[in-house]
Amino acid sequence: MNIYRKSAVMQGVPIVPMLDILTILLIFFIVHTEFKHKVNVLQLTLPQTHHLAGERGDDSLTLLEIAADGKLALGGQTIEREALQEALGELMRTASQSRIQVAAADGAPIGALVEILDTVTAAGIPVEQVPLRINYTAQP
Repeated sequence: MNIYRKSAVMQGVPIVPMLDILTILLIFFIVHTEFKHKVNVLQLTLPQTHHLAGERGDDSLTLLEIAADGKLALGGQTIEREALQEALGELMRTASQSRIQVAAADGAPIGALVEILDTVTAAGIPVEQVPLRINYTAQP
């Protein structure tokens, strides 16, 4: 007895119609895409370097420098830590319009910087009014 069997039909994803649909979608999106253009929202006139010519620096600013080894200089002259509070007080009495700026060199100890700021505060200068400049370069 010979029984007829159906041969197995290979079922799969019809790839050709899918490629047709993807091609149509690709063409649709290419045609309907709006390319963005650069738009200047805010018009600014920035100062050029020739605008700064002739301006003088702040003569009332006295620089308090902290070297990498922790030594101090006030107004370009070396000063000891013990005499700093008295020198700052004298500077504020003689030149009331004078301001102090603290500049720490690269490698200056942070503890020394904190001590200096404490001394500045003890001399009667509010630490909020003392600009601080730290020269720092990253070590690899």
